[in-house]
Amino acid sequence: MKLTELHVLDDAEIEKIHSKSLTILERAGIRVFDPECRARLVGAGAKTDPGGDTVYLPRQLVEECLKLAPPEFQLFRRDGAAVRIGIDTRVFGSLIIDPWIIDFATQKPRRPLLADVVRHTRLGDALDNVGFIYRMDMPPDDVPGAQGYIRTLEAVAVNTIKPLLAAPATRESLYDWLELADILADGRPLSERPMLILSAPVTTPLTFHPLNAEILMEGIRRGLPVSAQSEPIAGTTAPLSFAGGILMGNCENLFLVTLAQILKPGAPIVYSVGNALTDFRTGHASFYPADKMLWKIASGQMARRYRLPMGGEATGSMVGLFDTQNGIEHALHMLPPVLAGGGMFNGLGSCFNACGMSPEMVMIHSDLARLCDRLRAGVEVNEKTLDVESIIELGPGGCFLEDPLTIKNLRSGEFFTEGAFSRLGERSPNRFDDSLVARAHQQVEQRLETHMPAVPNHLVAAIQRWAEQTQIRGRSG
Repeated sequence: MKLTELHVLDDAEIEKIHSKSLTILERAGIRVFDPECRARLVGAGAKTDPGGDTVYLPRQLVEECLKLAPPEFQLFRRDGAAVRIGIDTRVFGSLIIDPWIIDFATQKPRRPLLADVVRHTRLGDALDNVGFIYRMDMPPDDVPGAQGYIRTLEAVAVNTIKPLLAAPATRESLYDWLELADILADGRPLSERPMLILSAPVTTPLTFHPLNAEILMEGIRRGLPVSAQSEPIAGTTAPLSFAGGILMGNCENLFLVTLAQILKPGAPIVYSVGNALTDFRTGHASFYPADKMLWKIASGQMARRYRLPMGGEATGSMVGLFDTQNGIEHALHMLPPVLAGGGMFNGLGSCFNACGMSPEMVMIHSDLARLCDRLRAGVEVNEKTLDVESIIELGPGGCFLEDPLTIKNLRSGEFFTEGAFSRLGERSPNRFDDSLVARAHQQVEQRLETHMPAVPNHLVAAIQRWAEQTQIRGRSG
């Protein structure tokens, strides 16, 4: 039997959240600051106040648009291989830059450098279970300003053949991404083999700004998949309850799905919620509290109710240290996406309350995903695996070292002994150089030493020319 389902909502609760979401969209509405989006919504049957920005969505309109959104789509690697994103997939993305890098040598956070972007992109490219790469819109510390944005885009594009997730922070950044995507398409229309997915968020609560409208419209116009994004913060931008956070995120996703299908029926879109909790002691948002997994499981259930691919964090931790809290939180947050699945999950390597990362954590999380995948496979019970006859034959005091099943399963994957988890901790008590993080560091260096991205030379040259010309034009990030 497989371990595949995680539930925190029953069927009646799922339907209540759906119904209440429709009520909120119909009565409270969404503030839509982009006039073209407002016009398209009104043209499809939505209502708005004269001269106002708020759009009210009839229940029937939302229900009809939900039926149009596809349950799966494909992204493409630059070697032509398809990466399927669907309601039954578990596709992971790795980070390459964050405001803080947890440095292995010092065990402390430091600011990112361009060399980190190169290393982390190559690492994600080398890992088999990394399906896409995410580059945050920020410059490295050693190449500040506009040049830093362009140089990191260049570094990403020449060091991986895998699909890319973009979350543009400015209008200029959006068109930098789209220009780069046109180059990577290598003469084909972007819609033919999309290798880029754009994140188009709602600003919680219930507000849709012009930049995010432009991201959504441009992505759909060019035939790219888009990721809906909602980040309700319980206690400040959403009710201070698990249920209230689920409801707010669902409302905002239903709005984005509706608008996407009005713009183009059948447009691929990912259902994505990243709930957080207000820390009233500091005023900060806590993006990875340990019990956030309740929100993650619920989001997966809502996405499955709509037959939409789900997006979200693969894992994360509140701390920027290689410590016990880090490990516990990462393990908890990894369980929902691996066991329940249902789409694409970003953030291998994430920590420090979604503001930090490290290559060692990317490696550990990659192995953790494999471990959780083994748990999902469950236990196979049949005549061969029970091995009844051997137990009877060997009897009391018997040794199974040379049993045929032992020989067969020695390297079969029946038990998880891969990667950084493959050693006994007691071999080197109190020795850091045999710790999990030290082993992960060794594996990172081995991968980087032996792996070369297979980006075609003519694309590398075209990307480098684009970066030089863009910097000369003075495009800002």
